[in-house]
Amino acid sequence: MSAAATIAALALATAAPPGGLAPPAMSGTAAAVPAAAAEVSRAVYPDRVITIRFDHATHLRAGQGCERCHDRIARSDSVAERDVPDEGRCTRCHDVEGARAGRPTFPPGECRTCHPGFDWTVDRAPAASRIPMANLIFSHVRHRGRAACAECHGDMALVKTGSRAALPAMATCLRCHDGRKAPASCTTCHLRSHRALGAPLETEFPSGRLVPGPGDPLGLDHVPGFSRTHALVALHQREQCMACHTEPSCNACHAGAIRPQAIHPGDFLSTHMVPARQDAQRCAACHRRQTFCVACHERVGVGQQAPGFLDPGTKVHPPGWMTPGPGHHGVQAARNLGSCVACHREEGCAACHPRGSRR
Repeated sequence: MSAAATIAALALATAAPPGGLAPPAMSGTAAAVPAAAAEVSRAVYPDRVITIRFDHATHLRAGQGCERCHDRIARSDSVAERDVPDEGRCTRCHDVEGARAGRPTFPPGECRTCHPGFDWTVDRAPAASRIPMANLIFSHVRHRGRAACAECHGDMALVKTGSRAALPAMATCLRCHDGRKAPASCTTCHLRSHRALGAPLETEFPSGRLVPGPGDPLGLDHVPGFSRTHALVALHQREQCMACHTEPSCNACHAGAIRPQAIHPGDFLSTHMVPARQDAQRCAACHRRQTFCVACHERVGVGQQAPGFLDPGTKVHPPGWMTPGPGHHGVQAARNLGSCVACHREEGCAACHPRGSRR
């Protein structure tokens, strides 16, 4: 049996009856997903709408290789050059004109074979598919001869319509892009936010946000709670982190100018004095005493420079703080000056203790 006849027989076996055409498979229903079909990012591969009925397995079993239909792949040097077969390539085998003229055609040439519900005598054109361009830097030309189609796209003899599941996931790419066999830099494949040298990756796309998810092959899973645990990852994989994050984005939290809800709960202001006493060094990793702690304390009346009507002295210091004795503030300052400067500035002390004075 010829390849064309084989396609005809298989296509007729899978076609829906004339009176009850099934809706097109939008997601490429498959008996089994290809080997490369791990979860792929919608930020990289936007959702696609496929309105035709097509079976890769049928055509491959008939001896039609990938480049029989995808014949522009050999010249494709960019994701903008999408090699999606058009009607002209289909009519090389499917005699559409003959079917319209009422002649028997093998393989089937009727429009409904591929376009469910389409009637060429009534409708102007079949519903168009929508296949957005991938947000990647990729060249089939450079990969040609270095990797077989199935190494990236999986075994297409197991699937029908080509869905997002047949597109290579990052783990598939890293089989070769290991820094030795092929470059491992993120910007080899991912887009920069702008063209300046050293610019971070583009992470915001209409189709989604590019964020490492569970199972990330580099171990950078941005799972819930990652803001509390990312320090170790950032320490050992700084280069990967800096591909997306810039120092200003880190400083937004680490400069101590804001209080991220992910780090401190909403009522932390009322309870922070306990952890501050237990581990002041940890607090100091983000917050500066003089410019952050003191400023806030004085606004609420706990500080030497607070407005007089707030009566700051009675809020934290016990009676006898200003009178001679073991509880005098001079004794406490000599023991732990750091606890004093958490609230008091030098000019506040100088108001009572002029230079050279001991009183």
